[in-house]
Amino acid sequence: MIRSTITLTKTPSPYLNVVLAVSLTGAAVGVATVLFAAEQKQARVTEVIHDVRLLAAKAAARPAAVNDTIHEGTAVRTGTDSRAELTFTDLTLTRLGANTVFSFGAATRTYDLGNGAILMSAPKQVGAVKITTAVASFAVSGFTAILERHSNTWNKFILLHGNGTLTLKGTPTGPCQLHTGQMVVFPPNPTRCPQVLNIDISKLLNGKLIKGFKRPLPELDLILADIENQQTSPPSGGLVDPTSQDIIDQGINARPPKSPPPPPQPSIIPSDARF
Repeated sequence: MIRSTITLTKTPSPYLNVVLAVSLTGAAVGVATVLFAAEQKQARVTEVIHDVRLLAAKAAARPAAVNDTIHEGTAVRTGTDSRAELTFTDLTLTRLGANTVFSFGAATRTYDLGNGAILMSAPKQVGAVKITTAVASFAVSGFTAILERHSNTWNKFILLHGNGTLTLKGTPTGPCQLHTGQMVVFPPNPTRCPQVLNIDISKLLNGKLIKGFKRPLPELDLILADIENQQTSPPSGGLVDPTSQDIIDQGINARPPKSPPPPPQPSIIPSDARF
């Protein structure tokens, strides 16, 4: 009897290997998920132009350098006529214009534009990306977009490629839907969803957030194809110049474009950011 009991104890259950395999797989998935989430909370500085500084919590601002790693809670600030490029581990690309403050928190694929102008480009496989400002939030996927945020003048959301929504904080209106080649312009304290305008994407190609960096945009070929589609099949009503100028100079192009009906315009619209 004793020998029999010992023999049975040493005989493995036919399901033991399956249980162990499932357990190990679950543990591996759990570890991979944690590591993936951690990776999304950091970026690498891939280009610095003039005055770019990193502002970590409870630490003095320091100059940014190429290959610096930026973790959640650290803001990036650019000075006058300065720009920066950040590349995240999921290949999301962010370019900062002049006089811009940009950061990201603990939530995966969530970013914050405090002030200034940014261009952001994310691969479609990344999924939805959320960008927040003091007055609005933007949810976009498979996209290249330009956002401009100012507390005392007009704000812009330009979608060069992809699909997205604009949700205004503290207003009863629902989200505004935008698609490739569309833009909204709204005041510092909007009360309703602004008019969605069809823009001439080609007017943006010479901008400093597109051509002012060493590397081409990841979605440049898709954007060029979108421009060709606009030329062959323009939308009814034509296309609006998103810059209001023949050249891209954000020092003067913050004024909303001329398009009926235009939003109310102050006599002077200052802007120091550049895209």
